[in-house]
Amino acid sequence: RASRRGARAPSRTRGAATSDDDGARGGGVKFALTVARDRAVVEPSRLDAYVAANVPDASASRGRVAAAIKARMVTLNGKTASKPSRALKPGDVIEGELERERASEAKPEPWVKLDIVHEDESVLVVNKAAGMVTHPSAGHESGTLVNAVLGHCDLPELVVPTGNQALSDDDEGDEDAVDEDEGTRDGMIRPGIVHRLDKGTSGVMVVAKDASAHNSLCEQFAARVVRRKYVAILSGVPSPSKGRIEAPIGRDPRDRLRMAVTQGGGRFAASNYEVIATLANGNASLVEWRLETGRTHQIRVHAKHIGHPILGDDTYGGGGGAAVSALSRYGVFDVKEAKALMSTIDRPMLHARTLGFTHPQSGEALDFSRDPPEDFETFASRLADKTDA
Repeated sequence: RASRRGARAPSRTRGAATSDDDGARGGGVKFALTVARDRAVVEPSRLDAYVAANVPDASASRGRVAAAIKARMVTLNGKTASKPSRALKPGDVIEGELERERASEAKPEPWVKLDIVHEDESVLVVNKAAGMVTHPSAGHESGTLVNAVLGHCDLPELVVPTGNQALSDDDEGDEDAVDEDEGTRDGMIRPGIVHRLDKGTSGVMVVAKDASAHNSLCEQFAARVVRRKYVAILSGVPSPSKGRIEAPIGRDPRDRLRMAVTQGGGRFAASNYEVIATLANGNASLVEWRLETGRTHQIRVHAKHIGHPILGDDTYGGGGGAAVSALSRYGVFDVKEAKALMSTIDRPMLHARTLGFTHPQSGEALDFSRDPPEDFETFASRLADKTDA
């Protein structure tokens, strides 16, 4: 389902830029920008976002700008800039050069089918299947969303960088975000993936089809104005039934391949949840999540933090013996039955149900929705069958 609401796209000023040779993909792009002195507020305020928005070259994505800043190829008021997040003020002078782009290593695979929710000249909205990896990586060189997008768009390569990179091969970073401080890994250029879903998470994603759309969507995610809701099946029932979790997330000091709530460290993270239905007589629940931020594994970590991990999530306490024990409480399931039920799922029961954003070109507010896939619905139904009327 899609709905449209009238909205204005953010206004941008453009800067001067030149290419070393016959195109951005062949050589670096030099630029010189001056922030207007009569501006009360600089928008975008971050150095990387401002350059990406004001350099007219089509390849000047935010990730590519951030990479140039970290490579010490950008100066601010005559001094080398080192932080992409540096705040700008009126009168600032920015000069620099963007590194040559490298083509994506991903090969187009038109035989990898996509569930397309919406498509136009700027964006592609898809319903990602559980089990599909977003980016090619070690062990996942084909069959990814990137491979499928290249094949669908009939392109040999698509030179639009993404935001932050994968935490590992299977857990790709986060439920929904562009890391505001990181560019592309090793300068790798990939199709315009502006956010990700973990391999095991199903649901709605948006892909940018050009650099302008990529920049706009990245800015919307960074400004936290993208509307996204998820549904998950949790162990037990959160209390209260509706609430807000504000707990910083960082790497787990005991296991660097996982994330955790890290008091006194980590990055600000906020999630809102609401119990939609109590399942299995209180041994499980269907819960809707609305994100304010998009940190790595945010919903999975916050669910564990409140003592109600997502069922099927082995990484964060929602699988194995803990899940069987939770489902068999009070005799709702016997242990053998609970084990059999858990064996029917092979991923966290998490689905990105809705996604809304402002269209990069038209300025319309678009909202898209897809119901959870069959494995999710069947599992929820089996739990509901054990719920007293």
